[in-house]
Amino acid sequence: MWMAIIISAIILLVLLIVALSANVMLHIFYEEKRWRIKVSIVGVVVYKKRFTQHKPIQTTPGEELKATLDTMTADLRKLRHSFPYLLQITRTAELHQLRWHTTIGTGDAAAAGTLSGVIWTLKGIAQQLISQNIQVTKPFDIQVNPVFHAAVFDSNFQCIVSIRTGKAMQAIISNVRR
Repeated sequence: MWMAIIISAIILLVLLIVALSANVMLHIFYEEKRWRIKVSIVGVVVYKKRFTQHKPIQTTPGEELKATLDTMTADLRKLRHSFPYLLQITRTAELHQLRWHTTIGTGDAAAAGTLSGVIWTLKGIAQQLISQNIQVTKPFDIQVNPVFHAAVFDSNFQCIVSIRTGKAMQAIISNVRR
């Protein structure tokens, strides 16, 4: 009995010290009013959804947009107290690979060009935030490919991250105690 407890404690200690590596993939695809979304972690699909868009995407009045942004801001404020603990986890994490390829088209060349510029800007901001908070071992592979003659959206995001299990547990326990 004591031997099993000692072996279990040693295995738990090794798991706390060793870095766990996870391969995360997010793929979003749109073509001809059909959407496909797939999320997989370590090769296991954890979420998969297909659906058809029946109504065209319509512009939103300013009041509705402001209400949506206010709701999102309120939700982010609720999560704000967790940010120091998340940063504590991410500072010890290592990003081994990040690949993010996006193909975007609207059917209108001017709109597709503008939209691809906006996507480049958002990806650049995300790249800077990640680089500041996580140790990066390889350069990012980020691409945006505009399609000028068709309405299409295809975004494929893959990354491999190593996180020290002990540091993650320490941050979670600190957050729970607070």
